[in-house]
Formats: sequence, C-alpha cells, structure tokens
Amino acid sequence: MLEKILGRLITSVDGAQAAIFLDMDGESIAQSGGVAVDVRLIGAWKEIQLDHIKAITDRLGLGTVHAVLFSLDEGNQLMAPVLDDYCLLLLLSPYANIHSAMAGLKIAVNELAVEIS
Repeated sequence: MLEKILGRLITSVDGAQAAIFLDMDGESIAQSGGVAVDVRLIGAWKEIQLDHIKAITDRLGLGTVHAVLFSLDEGNQLMAPVLDDYCLLLLLSPYANIHSAMAGLKIAVNELAVEIS
C-alpha cells in the first residue's frame, strides 16, 4: 500500500520524478519512480538534514517544520516529516510546480500517517 501512495503522489504532480518514504534513521521503507541517481542515498542524506533543521527550529522557537524545499541545479527536492519517526522525500524536475508538489505532498503525508498508525 505504501508504494501505491507514493505512486499516486508521483502521477498527481507534474514534474515529479521519484518519491521515497524513510524512517528516522534514513532507511528506505518504500519508494516509487526513478531517476538516474541513487534515491536511497539522497533520502538518507536529506533525512539527516531534516533532523538538523527540525532541531534548529525547535531550539529557536520557530515552530513546527511542515516541509523543506531543497532547490538544486538538477531539480528540486521537497521533504516533509510524517508523524515523529518518518519522512517523505519527493524529487522534482527543475520545472515542476512547487505549489502543486506541496499540495500532493500534504495529501501523501496524511495517507502515510494513516497507513502506518
């Protein structure tokens, strides 16, 4: 079922290339789509970055992190926490609509939260 949720996310967002669902250690639980890079390696690295961002925002009293956008030359990466121990990473083309990606990501995060709880 997790792969179906990720697959729906990719097909619902123009420019989405891959999605990966990770645990708090950066280990891949499920993934969908494909790109020329190792999605699991990127996911593990981004999960570490998300943990640091969440810790900093908490320490500074800035509120809850709902999503983080990494804007890179080869495309964008949008990441969101799922409950306390998981996260979802969506890899996008450089031309993907970020607003649409955020909307799709929010739906997928909610579906994943229901599925794993």
